[in-house]
Amino acid sequence: MAFKLFKSGDDLYEQGNELIKRGEFGKARDILQKSIEKEGGADDIAAAMVALIDVGKAQANPASYQRLQEALASCSAGDFVFGLTDVKRDELIQECALTARKLMALAKGTNRDSKMEAAKELQEVAQDFQAQMGDRTLIIPEIFRKDSTVTGTTEFFNLMATSYEMMSEATVWDDPSQAAEYEQIAMGYRQQNGQSGEANATRIRQFANTSKCWLCGRVATGEGIHFFSAPAEVSGALEKESAGGPAKSSPADGQHIYICRACYTAVSNKADEISRVYFDRGMAELRATEARLQAEIAALQSQIAFARMGR
Repeated sequence: MAFKLFKSGDDLYEQGNELIKRGEFGKARDILQKSIEKEGGADDIAAAMVALIDVGKAQANPASYQRLQEALASCSAGDFVFGLTDVKRDELIQECALTARKLMALAKGTNRDSKMEAAKELQEVAQDFQAQMGDRTLIIPEIFRKDSTVTGTTEFFNLMATSYEMMSEATVWDDPSQAAEYEQIAMGYRQQNGQSGEANATRIRQFANTSKCWLCGRVATGEGIHFFSAPAEVSGALEKESAGGPAKSSPADGQHIYICRACYTAVSNKADEISRVYFDRGMAELRATEARLQAEIAALQSQIAFARMGR
């Protein structure tokens, strides 16, 4: 059998396809790139395959989906085979556009206003996933994560849930009761998608909890946000004394008290100031001791050197 020392572009193209079938995407990318340089196979399809492999390595980067979308738009063939998967070009273009929008919206939520804006965009993307893709399986998760359960409908439920969770995060600082309502809606979407929604249920309980600050007596709603539980020794007499009224100042374990955020941060900040004073004082004493020891060592070394010179 003859051995080809130099492979043609077509040979490289076929080799790249075989590597994709074996899941060796990194090697396949290099080979396909060489086949493009040698004008082997269908260059525009090879370029789309390279861009698709790049998406697999950067599935959280919207730019990678945009580059794949551009490569697919330039592809003369309507459909092509990627390994063992039949890829419909137009459907993958649609998936790339929606996924890029989703990722860009998720990256926006950094403060209250941007989270509310991002949540609105996510809801629009969610509705487009459902309207444009429906129960169709997404190609990229199926290829690179072996997950055929991700569809336009499941993305709709996930993104709607995420949007309401972002709205909850945006409002909990000013209105924990409203945040709890958003979490309730998010939990409904998660449960419709076959998820437990337990994380949402936990936040609902926390945001709805109300307590009376042990230190100042202020009533606060939103555990972990507007008040905190702090370790303390609560005697029976103190527990009875603090039990009056609709809001409690401590749980029933006798080992914690509730402190509002204002008191909690004030005590914490003052404790940090005191700690810093003692730390600085300790470091100053340590440096002074070190300097004294260095001086004593230097004097001793000088005495030893002088004694040697006198011999």
